Amino acid sequence: MITIAHLMDDFAMGGVTRALTLFEEPMIKRQACSEIVPVRSSARLARRLQADLIVDHAALSWSRLPFLISLRARNPKARIVHVEHSYTRAFEQREVSATVRFRAMLRIAASLFDDIVCVSDAQRRWLLSEVGVDPAKLRVIYPWTDRSELFALPGAKPRADRPVRLLTYGRYAGVKNFAELITAMRFTDPGKAQLTVFGDGPERALLEALAADLPHVQVHGPSPDPKAYLADCDAVIVPSRYEAFGLVATEARMAARPVIVADIDGLPEQVGKGGYVAPMNTATDIAKAIRWATRADLAHLGAAARRGVKSQHTKILHLWCQLIQDVHSDRCGQTVSG
Repeated sequence: MITIAHLMDDFAMGGVTRALTLFEEPMIKRQACSEIVPVRSSARLARRLQADLIVDHAALSWSRLPFLISLRARNPKARIVHVEHSYTRAFEQREVSATVRFRAMLRIAASLFDDIVCVSDAQRRWLLSEVGVDPAKLRVIYPWTDRSELFALPGAKPRADRPVRLLTYGRYAGVKNFAELITAMRFTDPGKAQLTVFGDGPERALLEALAADLPHVQVHGPSPDPKAYLADCDAVIVPSRYEAFGLVATEARMAARPVIVADIDGLPEQVGKGGYVAPMNTATDIAKAIRWATRADLAHLGAAARRGVKSQHTKILHLWCQLIQDVHSDRCGQTVSG
């Protein structure tokens, strides 16, 4: 049995926090026990941890490098892994002005870890081919969500002559591109499609104003549980400007709802035979994707989406178990050599 310490500096990261419930699955608990260790984002000196595996979930930055150096120095026998939840090619293109400096920070930070867990293959390719991270350090393990009750939802029903009921949810911030999505509904016949959005964040007032005169768009506040919303929709649309993976799409697939996703970062990897990938930079782009949804067999696609995500769950568990077994082998080697 090995011990795992998960380093977290932001417990408002809902998707990340939910993803950690994976380590309570019996397959993993037979091999490892986990604890969450809060760390201040401003911390410069790391603790000595009684852990065989340390998993860092905080965003990398120049200011965190002293902490990471001390983490390595004060825990020399632990395997130290970073899960890259944040940065992607599209993030860099939209948010980073000093690309050379940004990539240098990522390479230096990566050198302080034994492994970098990428949350999508697109992210791994970017870190390898453009950032220049050592390929031996890179692994791909998709995130997971604890909302297993979504598997019990009945699949989407054939629509007959009613409008397609689209759903999206998440943080009301520019990265999610909800403003362009709502604007796209202006180009959509109310008899063909309806949109429900729920969440919260700095753009809430803007989104409510954009939807105020659109009878086929509903903008709601936050909800701790998407189950009722998913049960009442035909498909989930994810128009993000950048997205390392996108657990909203995973939850949609668990609920047997097809996903319509932007063609960026890790989102297309979730679709398989259960949805549609399209450019979604502008409202015009998104309106075209919505027109696709009005013609598609969404019930059939939703069933395919659920089949695909079930096999994904099993693969995620096996990949984490493999990493845990590697740590166990490391520990045995240290014991023998000592």
